Amino acid sequence: MYRAPFVFHQDSTWPGDWVGRCILGLASLYHAFEGHDSFQEDVLAQLREIIEALPQHVNAEGYFGDLVDPSAINEQQVSGNSWFLRGLIEYYRITGDEKILAEIRSIVDHFISAIAPAYAHYPLCRRDMGGVGGHIEGKVTDGWLTSSDIGCAFIMVDAMSQAYALLGGEELKAEIESVIQIFSSIDFVSLQCQTHAALSCARGILTFFQATGEKKYLELAESIFARYLQDGMTKDFANFNWFGREETWTEPCCIVDSFLLSSAFFDLTGDVRYLRLMNRIYLNAFRGAQRSNGGAGCNTCLSSDKTSMKAYLYEAFFCCTMRFAEGLRFVNERTILMKDGHPFLTILQPASFALDNGLGIEIKGDIYHRRKAKLSLTGVKEPTSFSLYVPSSVSFQIEGSSRYTYENEVLTLLIEDENPIEIYFTLIPHEEEGVHFVGDMILVRRAVAGQEEAFYVENATYHYLLDYSSLSDKTLVMNLVQTL
Repeated sequence: MYRAPFVFHQDSTWPGDWVGRCILGLASLYHAFEGHDSFQEDVLAQLREIIEALPQHVNAEGYFGDLVDPSAINEQQVSGNSWFLRGLIEYYRITGDEKILAEIRSIVDHFISAIAPAYAHYPLCRRDMGGVGGHIEGKVTDGWLTSSDIGCAFIMVDAMSQAYALLGGEELKAEIESVIQIFSSIDFVSLQCQTHAALSCARGILTFFQATGEKKYLELAESIFARYLQDGMTKDFANFNWFGREETWTEPCCIVDSFLLSSAFFDLTGDVRYLRLMNRIYLNAFRGAQRSNGGAGCNTCLSSDKTSMKAYLYEAFFCCTMRFAEGLRFVNERTILMKDGHPFLTILQPASFALDNGLGIEIKGDIYHRRKAKLSLTGVKEPTSFSLYVPSSVSFQIEGSSRYTYENEVLTLLIEDENPIEIYFTLIPHEEEGVHFVGDMILVRRAVAGQEEAFYVENATYHYLLDYSSLSDKTLVMNLVQTL
């Protein structure tokens, strides 16, 4: 179902969605195989099968579904073709194929230019209660065939902004500015927009900021994210599928959005709050969405009132699995950032890196299941600084150097020669506002105690939120847990 021709048979109600996500996921897999040419060629072969078959399945203007009818714009067609456009852009970045660049231009010139004016009368009406897959409501409201995934048309801002970063153009810039202005005027929380749609729009606004340098767009993206943190995030740093509907389910697509946004905001602002949030999303929500087969699925939502969690849907193979591939790509790429010209380790987990300046970084030990880890630094060619995020609840001991600072949860070392430096970490359970953590991972009470290591806090027994030994059970991926 992820290969041609079968991949084209899946998009009956979301034109372009499955194909676009699949191209994007395969492009992410291509990047994951960096340095392994034969594996990359296998992925490219699968991608080429899809790309070469596209002319048989897109319309005369190069996108999926019917030609746009300005009096009845299909919201799910807009959302689906956003993924298709993003997939094409990623494929072009890999291959430099001029035919794909022409396809991207065609979609911008015909599809985006046709739908952009319609955002001015986007329906601010209540919608049907949708399922995991969403559905078209079957009626035209203010020129839109609306979806139960409220606001999903604004997912297109992500693709529009990436297209602008690639192509430029004053007309496209004006269209993006107009759509962003409209979204900024919508009370997306009261409207009960899909949280994924709101955060994908925020990602597009952030991309537009990076392309234009206009700070107001960074501020707008941050304000949307702040509303999400207040009204759309669950107790375990996942999401409610819609704002104001806490009885629903989490969605890995939105979890990926939240991870990417928090990482980007830290990179752009240096605010360590985003770095802490990035780690907590990754450790609790992101990893908690991945299933034993590698795909991604939905869980029930943890809130102040709903304190138990279990798998809601084992795998959203039609949606979240493909998007999760992009999330995994960026977890890998953003574990090491360059800040002020020096490497910065954002996530403390088992890994090995060799940087261009000769610095070798190796982390050993399962820090979140054994509470101990060792980080080794070797081979630097010339004096350099190296920083890493260390939560305040993690103690550390440095051997091989005494030149370091630790401030606001950032440990920075001055590495002066090739002598190895080793850092030993120990995680200490702690409590924040009634929730117990070890490092940035949540501790929970389990309904049925397992055999894995437990902690004793205030005379009660607590366990890790994630227990990978249980993932072989496909009907109940997560053991029932109880938050504080």
